[in-house]
Amino acid sequence: MPLEEEGIKANAELSFKFSLTPEQSRVSKELLELVNAGHSVYLEAVCGAGKTEMCLELLQHLLESNLRVAWAVPRRQVVLELSDRFKSYFPLIKVVSVCGGFTNDVLGDLIVCTTHQLFRYPQYFDVLILDEPDAFPYAGNEMLEFMAHNAVRGPIVYLSATMEHPSNIKKISLSLRPSNHLLPVPKKVNLLVIIASLYKWRKESVLVFVPSIKMARKISILLMSPMICSQTKNKETIIEKFRKEGGFLVTTTVLERGVTFSDCFVVVIQADHDVFTVSSLVQIAGRVGRGMNPKKGEVLFNGYRESVQECILDIEKHNLIASCVLKTMK
Repeated sequence: MPLEEEGIKANAELSFKFSLTPEQSRVSKELLELVNAGHSVYLEAVCGAGKTEMCLELLQHLLESNLRVAWAVPRRQVVLELSDRFKSYFPLIKVVSVCGGFTNDVLGDLIVCTTHQLFRYPQYFDVLILDEPDAFPYAGNEMLEFMAHNAVRGPIVYLSATMEHPSNIKKISLSLRPSNHLLPVPKKVNLLVIIASLYKWRKESVLVFVPSIKMARKISILLMSPMICSQTKNKETIIEKFRKEGGFLVTTTVLERGVTFSDCFVVVIQADHDVFTVSSLVQIAGRVGRGMNPKKGEVLFNGYRESVQECILDIEKHNLIASCVLKTMK
């Protein structure tokens, strides 16, 4: 498919109702300076730190400079959620979603796509923002990595809380959420505590993570609740209902990243299963306590293997850094 090379300068007026915190503003400016200088960057920011919002200044600059930019993520669900957010942030530009079921229109001012769809854009983008590159199915997939690098002729911005830092690119770090609340530290508990907690939280919004689709089906029947896995057809409907009504939502790792729920609780059953890596456990715990004014939420892990402990140590490390930042702000 031939792609147009001539573009019209976008009117990238930014409609953003909130102000960035001082730490977010620092990151935003550093990111813009490094990319302007032609550097690829790894933005390491804890879950809920506002990675998307910290990239808005960069996006506005790129769009107003008539540069081609894509925001690529591994999973389709996140593409659709991000596209809606960008349409509200940049109401005067054309934001295009390119993923399974959305491939009729593949050109716009800002292209939000799954990493699989980057094959459509050989050497097309001036800047590529690669969101959660350590997530399935992108992580470790040489073909997807090739397509990503082949789609861009300039810098790549990597966004994650849990990616290993490539030694050949610049790095910016942020360990503090905009609410100035520390990250929730998971508690290691047995199944009896899980059962008691689920009963106590029955009127809350609770994400119940399990390691397999087979177990998800069983637990959803026991809890009389919906479930989401890679095979679920109506993910968007289920997620929106959960946002509005709360209750239990049983899920595999498909919801470990890219989705935000207010004041939710998280339970991970068999957190010591091989499917739950350190990075996925960090991401799962990061679903809790998000937003500018979180009021409640806890994380419970059922499982005691090394990956569980490494996850807890990683979260505690970032909380220690965040605590030091908070002290300097007083």
